[in-house]
Amino acid sequence: MSPRRRVMYAAAVAAALALALTAQAWAVDPARASQLEGGTQKLWVFFTDKGLTRAEEQSAIDAFRAELPERALRRRAKVGFGVNRNDLPVAARYVEDVAATGATIVTRSRWLNAVSVYADDQQAGSIAALPFVRDMRPVGRGTKRLPEIVPADGQHSPRPEGRIPDYGESQGQLEQIQIDQLHDSGFDGTGVFIAMLDTGFDTDHQAYRHLNIVAERDFINNDGETADQPGDPEGQDGHGTATLSCVGGKYPGELYGGSYLAGFVLCKTEMLDEEIQTEEDYWAAAVEWADSLGADVVSSSLGYLDWYTYEDMDGNTAVTTIAADMAAARGIVVVNSMGNEGGNEWLYMIAPADGDSVLAIGAVDIDGDRVGFSSIGPTYDGRTKPDVMALGYHAYVATTADTASYGYSSGTSFSCPLTAGAVGLLIQARPGWSPMDVIDALRSTATQSASPDNLMGWGIVQAHDAMYAGWAGVEDGVVPAARVIWATPNPTSRGTLVEFVLPERGRALVTIYDASGRLVRTLTDRLMLGGRHAAGWDGRDESLHPVASGVYFARLRAAGGVRASTKVAVVR
Repeated sequence: MSPRRRVMYAAAVAAALALALTAQAWAVDPARASQLEGGTQKLWVFFTDKGLTRAEEQSAIDAFRAELPERALRRRAKVGFGVNRNDLPVAARYVEDVAATGATIVTRSRWLNAVSVYADDQQAGSIAALPFVRDMRPVGRGTKRLPEIVPADGQHSPRPEGRIPDYGESQGQLEQIQIDQLHDSGFDGTGVFIAMLDTGFDTDHQAYRHLNIVAERDFINNDGETADQPGDPEGQDGHGTATLSCVGGKYPGELYGGSYLAGFVLCKTEMLDEEIQTEEDYWAAAVEWADSLGADVVSSSLGYLDWYTYEDMDGNTAVTTIAADMAAARGIVVVNSMGNEGGNEWLYMIAPADGDSVLAIGAVDIDGDRVGFSSIGPTYDGRTKPDVMALGYHAYVATTADTASYGYSSGTSFSCPLTAGAVGLLIQARPGWSPMDVIDALRSTATQSASPDNLMGWGIVQAHDAMYAGWAGVEDGVVPAARVIWATPNPTSRGTLVEFVLPERGRALVTIYDASGRLVRTLTDRLMLGGRHAAGWDGRDESLHPVASGVYFARLRAAGGVRASTKVAVVR
């Protein structure tokens, strides 16, 4: 199946799931209703429709479209997805009638057309009798085994002379998946929004002094504070602080994340109580919120299985899996941990890693061998999982012991954000790629792409190779020797990637000029290693205003007397 057809297929599947969840009038399943006995529980309540006439629905769709940021509309447009009824809020009168039974409303999901509630047996029975309620089920929970973080000893491995940036102890985990090569090519996550779903985040840590926080929200306490606050269990934000460092950390000589200059949407969704349980309704609400802000990537080191069986790992059943596929249909790359179940009775992935549009990440050690705890595939319907692998054993992370502390931790919780950092760089380099384009590129260039299996999927991520997967002008990953600088796509309406080859290590200057010789934009001016590199141009000038249609010139000035240029046609 071609990449384009895969994108269309994934979107069609997500759309079909969405319609099934919003248009079909199901009765409450008696088998599920029987699970509601025994006191107050947290439940999903699914509605039959949005409670609108056709004219009201279209008016609401138009209003929602007008509220979405331009970046969210652009992201949806590249997968051919606009705004539909699934984006509309649940009917207020339905919510009011559910609350009138005495149940407590917790979250509302536009995409699922549902609310989560706390209800006892009597209240659940009353809700089930409402004419607009089509189904009820428990909110899925997942037992969280928090990883142990071992303090760093302060001793760093030798660095290659002149390594810029100095990654400190994070060097091995970045090099293993070629993030260092993407950094050398000038990519750092600039312009990409990454949503982190986790336990909370201590952004006072020194590794986050540079962090661009687009927005943050605590879905558990319903406020805007994602760090620990009064009433939180001790260590609530520890896991999230560690995973965030794998994506967005930056402290020279100590630690770097993959997309350290991306914009971050921080979502506190994981509730830690005495039983250390998490709940999927916060996850679904956070993904919808991230979509409304224009997020390009979701990094989720979370998963759900306690309410599910292996038969439910079919890509169509778990609520978080359905929500993840709907996010992918809207152009968001959802990166999720496979889970740490490989060494216990469950063995398999945790939801939403079973989704066919979800990039599920397993764990290897620094030698590239699968770690025994890493969950395995296949999905119940026979699809290969995991998709790809990254370091998940003794990953180097920021910790909450103090604002300058680091340590080592293990779990697919860390292979996931490492991969999400690579995805952020790929989206920066290839802004027109859909989620399935990204997944296909990573699969086709990973270390065992020729023979994928259900232990390591397609193998260890090779992010720099993935950037060139199937790209015009590059055959089998080899740059023609005669080419020094070129741009793709060309002509372009929204942006292009200026690619170039340096004969030796040295400073490289890449600039954009208009036809009159006026400097329009400096794309990169930094020390680079010899070899193949790239710099993205978003079609804007130094003031970030879109340039007019016309012919422009990308110019390269580099060590060794390199002087080259190529035309770029902008068509608005």
